[in-house]
Amino acid sequence: MNIGKFLLDLGSDLISSTPLGAVAMPILNALLPDDMQLGKDATGKDAEAAISKLPPAEAAKINLAEINLAVEEERGRTARYEAMCKGDGQETRAILVNKAMNALIAISIIFVAAIAYVYIEKGAEAAFSVEMAAVYGVGSATFAYVVRAYFGDLRTETTSRHQTIDEKPKALGLLAGLLAKR
Repeated sequence: MNIGKFLLDLGSDLISSTPLGAVAMPILNALLPDDMQLGKDATGKDAEAAISKLPPAEAAKINLAEINLAVEEERGRTARYEAMCKGDGQETRAILVNKAMNALIAISIIFVAAIAYVYIEKGAEAAFSVEMAAVYGVGSATFAYVVRAYFGDLRTETTSRHQTIDEKPKALGLLAGLLAKR
């Protein structure tokens, strides 16, 4: 939070009239000398004037407080991101997807061997028939769907996680977007 910008935005409004101002008032008073303390009826302009009269060493304390606040905000975002990543439970899903990929590979190898066998025994027409393709599709569809769903969900979760960390509102879906426009 940039205290100078906040006070400039407040202007002649009371500092204590905003929730952020009510929190900032005790912090400002802690940094100001006793003879320059701000009262409950202080405006943004009053606070700016008091800060501008401070010696450079005292003004530096306010800048340091702003930097410390920014660092703590970033630490909070980082902690939230780490907690979201740990809470995902992606280990179990990754293990399941690994097993589905292994099954898909095994089915594909068996299918290629079956096509080779049918080709040798019955010819190309039987080996490359619709029936053979249907057998492969039925055998591999479930495993292929599991793998595809995992990567689709992973992309969606990552996007959602980044929107949360960046403090951006969640994008509305098609139906929600249409309803919101009404």
